[in-house]
Amino acid sequence: MNPSAGSTMTAPGTAAAWRLADQACAAAGLVMDDAHEPAAARRAAEVLSTIWGRHGTEMIDPAMLVAIAHAGNLVTVATADGEPVGAAAGFCGPPGTPFHSHIVGLLPSATGRGLGRAVKLYQRAWCLEHGIDAMTWTYDPLVSRNAYFNIRRLGARAVHYYAGFYGEMVDAVNAGQGSDRMLIRWDLTAPPAEPGSPATDAYPRAHVAIENIADAPSGYAPPPDDVDTVLVAIPREIEDMRRTDPDLARRWRRSTRGALGTLLDEGWTITDFTRSCQYVLHRERTS
Repeated sequence: MNPSAGSTMTAPGTAAAWRLADQACAAAGLVMDDAHEPAAARRAAEVLSTIWGRHGTEMIDPAMLVAIAHAGNLVTVATADGEPVGAAAGFCGPPGTPFHSHIVGLLPSATGRGLGRAVKLYQRAWCLEHGIDAMTWTYDPLVSRNAYFNIRRLGARAVHYYAGFYGEMVDAVNAGQGSDRMLIRWDLTAPPAEPGSPATDAYPRAHVAIENIADAPSGYAPPPDDVDTVLVAIPREIEDMRRTDPDLARRWRRSTRGALGTLLDEGWTITDFTRSCQYVLHRERTS
């Protein structure tokens, strides 16, 4: 699994990161292969198109994946039992900037078994081997399982809310629902959280800025000056809601966009995401 096995790795933490990634992949029954050739890039493009429901047009051009890999970036195909179940692609910015994980996808049949964590740990080890100590990516802030995974399972930090980040999208997942994204930054030098690490969902003194009332969002209630913890709810299953009640899904988008965008602009920091599907935000009060 580790493409540099047997070589001398000098970046701090690289060897340990590869051991952790290899253990996670083995536990998940996952094999990660770097895609440099057209055939591998085609497999990556095909599985990503399946995940995002792109029929007749590709989610990402295989030739672009070849070029990204050829330029020294990371493109991978994830297989289980010999069949592709996911793929990932990312690229490096100017020297000293994070690796940006542009797209990571797993087939629905491959989720919930530790595969997502294995993919991220593989990317982490690759980055550390290449002297990169941080990774960024974006996700839809209304998708609760991704918010929980990114913030609580990985311990990554949500740093900015972008409204309409990609413009209008036409795939089956995003069409008609806007492309707002939360930017995540992951410190790769910190030990990743262990699966099942205990965490609290109890924030009894928090101010509820957006409440989930029978699957609908409440109006935004700005926090008083004497509050230092705020909760912003999102629906548990926005993807189901988009199919059954797209207008309600769009209401959630508008409500949470206003709340999260405003709070982050005012200096609040997202510090947790609860099992009951609430963003937890804190701010330091000045004396």
